[in-house]
Amino acid sequence: MHTMQEAIRLRITALMNEHNYSISELARRASLTQSTVNDIVKGKVKNPSMQAIFQIAEAFSLSISEFTDHESFKEIEKQPMKSN
Repeated sequence: MHTMQEAIRLRITALMNEHNYSISELARRASLTQSTVNDIVKGKVKNPSMQAIFQIAEAFSLSISEFTDHESFKEIEKQPMKSN
């Protein structure tokens, strides 16, 4: 079982390997800072913004649904929602 954070990290890492992108190359293509992409890939960001995920997906020419259509998202731990 994965957390959402782990699923995102695994998906990005798999796509980077598939496309032979470095963190700096992905950051450039996604119009994000290298530190933002690095922190997401290294798991330092618990909840990356949807905007960042959208930009990363676009850097690989994927929609959000294509990005999340991956084995890493199929076994996400169900975590309770926090109420405000």
